[in-house]
Amino acid sequence: MRLPHHLVRSSTGMLHFRMRVPIPLQGVLGRRVIKRSLGTRDLRAAQGAAYTLAGRYLALFDQARRQLGMSEVPTTTRLLPEDDPASPFYLPAYRVERTQYGYALETNGSVADHEQGLEALREMMAAPLPAGPEAATATRERLQKRGGIALGEAVKKYLLTLDASLLPDKTRSQKRAAVNGFAKWKGLKTPAAEASRTDVSEWVQTLRVAQLATPTISNKCSYLKAFFAWAQNAGHFPPGDNPAAGQVVYGTREKRLRRKLGFEPFSSEQLRVIYAHDNLAKLKPAIRWGALMGLYTGARVSEIGQLALDDFFDQDGVPCFRITAAGEGQSLKTDASERIVPIHPELVAKGLLEHVQSLREAGKSRLFPRTKVGSVNGAGNFLSAAFGRYIAGLGVKPKVGKVGFHSLRKTVIQAMQTGGVSSEVRAQYVGHELSDEHHSSYSRRYIATELAAAIHPSLAFCY
Repeated sequence: MRLPHHLVRSSTGMLHFRMRVPIPLQGVLGRRVIKRSLGTRDLRAAQGAAYTLAGRYLALFDQARRQLGMSEVPTTTRLLPEDDPASPFYLPAYRVERTQYGYALETNGSVADHEQGLEALREMMAAPLPAGPEAATATRERLQKRGGIALGEAVKKYLLTLDASLLPDKTRSQKRAAVNGFAKWKGLKTPAAEASRTDVSEWVQTLRVAQLATPTISNKCSYLKAFFAWAQNAGHFPPGDNPAAGQVVYGTREKRLRRKLGFEPFSSEQLRVIYAHDNLAKLKPAIRWGALMGLYTGARVSEIGQLALDDFFDQDGVPCFRITAAGEGQSLKTDASERIVPIHPELVAKGLLEHVQSLREAGKSRLFPRTKVGSVNGAGNFLSAAFGRYIAGLGVKPKVGKVGFHSLRKTVIQAMQTGGVSSEVRAQYVGHELSDEHHSSYSRRYIATELAAAIHPSLAFCY
């Protein structure tokens, strides 16, 4: 992320103010650049302090230019006396920090210095910044005095702001469940302004008692945090502290443990059981095709479940299908999910293309006609559930974590890795994003023939 003007970040994450000295003054001041630590890693707080310092240094430079015309050339100490409180050019040290009431600015200068600094912060952020508990308390009392909006009504208004064209149905449903859940727990008729950090903390404890996983609780709190941010901007909740912020800590150790207990790839022995001809023959054709496509593409179950027949085509003589959000009921998890996947020769040999053609001739429009458009749980929910029942019936069990359709994705990725396929090619094939600048800005997309040549040999499963 590009930092605002006059800000640089050190290797430790600390933010510094940096400003070039005008060329006519560089010789007198004995420096070309002014650099001062702002004593914070908070970008917004640092931006406010930088705004204040920049204005004062510009005034200082203007005064210095006028002094240069005098008979006595001022010394560096007189022009830039950063540590001399007796000097008229002394710049008091500022410290801006986030508090439970908003942002506070501390200076060892005069009261006037403090007021000027706060005024600069207000102008820069284009929003009121409470200087202490009195401001937040006054806002809360004002909301309570005029009645304020009820929490349930505020939730209804907030949910109307969620754009259906930008959010998948499942995400909107999760946001709705989170904020409605808190509102019902607190009381729908309770004034929104009365919600507190203690309320959110106690609500989180009820979720833990209900044995919800930490990632789930963390997501619910993030959705609730977005609601309170909207309520603050809309004037329904006092500015300053967001009561849902920082309520859940999802530590590295727990993340590592959850990865260990997550989906496992299938072993060769398990694949031989799952894809044995006699076992596959017991499946309905749609589930069988879904299981085969998962094994040879590593695609997400929702991506496979939402495929339209128009998504199948040839590119440079290679049969392919596209994963896109262009069709009705189609969506993508990330921008990198949009891709073209060359169809593995094993799928062609098993008759996938003939199956697609037969569906077209039957007047169908989707690879899986039973897919429910707009399903809250995603287009592949039926496929995931059926595959889970299938492998459970075969006695396929995990060693430590769990197994399911998502295990196919991990199986494919690790098979490509074992086969020496580069990370760039693997990421494009399965729709992952490589976020470093080398890949995101300078690399090109591989075409279907390149992907097929690099990947298909590594996906030679024996079963």
